Amino acid sequence: MDNIAFGLWMTVMGMGTVFLLLVLLMLVLRGIGWLDQRGKRTPPPSTEAATAAAGQPAEDEPSNPGELTPELIAAISIAVITHARVRRGQAAPAMRDVQPGSQLFASRWVSVGRSYQNQPWKTR
Repeated sequence: MDNIAFGLWMTVMGMGTVFLLLVLLMLVLRGIGWLDQRGKRTPPPSTEAATAAAGQPAEDEPSNPGELTPELIAAISIAVITHARVRRGQAAPAMRDVQPGSQLFASRWVSVGRSYQNQPWKTR
C-alpha cells in the first residue's frame, strides 16, 4: 500500500507541476499580447494631413498604407500562378540527384527491389 500512495503522490506532484507551468506560460503569453495591443492603441499620425501640408494630392495613395489595391492583388496572383507553372515543369529535375537511368544497376539492392516490383510472385 505504501507503493500505491507514493505513486499517487508522485503523479499528483508531477501533473500539478506541469499544469502550474502551463498556467504560468499562459499568463506570460497573455501579458505579452496585452503589451502588444497596448502599443497598437496609439493612433498613427494622419497621412492625409501630411500630404495636404506638403501640397501633394492625397488621392494617389491608398487610405491605409498596408491596403492592397485590386490591381496589386491581380499582379501578385498572376506572378504566383506563373511561378507555380514554371516550377511544376522544373520540379523533377530540381529534386533529382542523378540523371534518370544512369543508376539502373547501381547496387544489388536496387536490382532485387526492381525485380520484386516487376515479378512479385516467384513459382518454383
